[in-house]
Amino acid sequence: MKSRVVLVAAVVSLVLAGFLLPRSVEAGAGSCHLVRPGETVTSIAARYQVTAQAIVVANHLANPNLIYIGQCLTIPAKTPAPTPKSCKTTYVVKAGDFLKKIATRYGTSWQTISQLNGLKNPNYIYPGQKLVIPVKCAVTPKPTTGPWTAQYWSNAYLSGSPKLTNHPTSVSFNWGSKGPGSGVPGTYFSARFTRDQTFETGSYLFRIRVDDGVRFWLDNILLIDQWKVVSATEYTVERQLSAGVHHIQVDYYQAWGVGLISFTDEKVNGAPTWACQFFNNTALEGAPVTAQSYSALSFDWGSKAPVAGVTADYFSARCTAQYSFVGGKYQFQATVDDGVRLFVDDAPVIDQWHQSSVTTYTADRDVSAGTHTVKVEYFENNGVAVLKAVWTQK
Repeated sequence: MKSRVVLVAAVVSLVLAGFLLPRSVEAGAGSCHLVRPGETVTSIAARYQVTAQAIVVANHLANPNLIYIGQCLTIPAKTPAPTPKSCKTTYVVKAGDFLKKIATRYGTSWQTISQLNGLKNPNYIYPGQKLVIPVKCAVTPKPTTGPWTAQYWSNAYLSGSPKLTNHPTSVSFNWGSKGPGSGVPGTYFSARFTRDQTFETGSYLFRIRVDDGVRFWLDNILLIDQWKVVSATEYTVERQLSAGVHHIQVDYYQAWGVGLISFTDEKVNGAPTWACQFFNNTALEGAPVTAQSYSALSFDWGSKAPVAGVTADYFSARCTAQYSFVGGKYQFQATVDDGVRLFVDDAPVIDQWHQSSVTTYTADRDVSAGTHTVKVEYFENNGVAVLKAVWTQK
């Protein structure tokens, strides 16, 4: 009898220690974990790489802190990680190429290329063969728009050194008769507000409300010129802009009475997309090594390659897009290091195909109302690579 009691006690001890409990199975539909001494929902969740909340929900646990040894807990399947977005390009095999060499060039594996193209014999590829290559998806950089720079003068002519300089987040002031302060009076003072602002492609309505005078420039083009004494008056102007960074300048003066100014812009239509081809030479020769899409041409690559598979130096690019113009005179602007050509419907607008440091070129052209093809060709020799192209309706 004594020996039986000892045996039962030993079995109970083993059960409590967890040694005689069945092994838990892998996480997934219908799997069961038998709770062992010292375990909690959190520790069990960590073991199976699921969340504690998922276990609570799967087992309808009213109190997650109350589980018992030997309890069978259903372990939900792990939520698969989201599949990263992938992009592809087409590579034309050249003489002397082999799969591993191509894979190294694009930062992938030869096995991936072989599987993606269904190659029965990875050792057999031939010149002229087109291979689909996985590449990192290009993302158009989105420069942030910083605060305004505001300068104030104690005269109505923006003459001499400014009395006050600060950096407001918006141009929206109603000073009444008090003025901006810091030594700037409430009458006969002037101000200048400037900043570089990032725009998407489209038409924009610029709205200015002032008492008294105002002038508004966009990319150094004077669009509103109302330098006179008036009561509170609103002026508007609509202009079509390309995607990229544009320079805004607003000059203001207050004579007497109430001093106020507010400036806003509003987008009134949408934007197309640039299709860019990249070449590993400076002459746009041969088949492109990759093609990417961008919402704007606003790149400062520095000494880095513009995209996977393209060299950091001695490359070129051709970018085209269809744009709807409202008609009239436009100022086209290209900032590059090194060479650039800009065309509207294959008619040259800017032609600066030579090596240079970072330089900005501008040209005015009349463009009829309707849809037109804009093409930008660019090459980088060595050193810093920069490509930015914008235009503004005058």
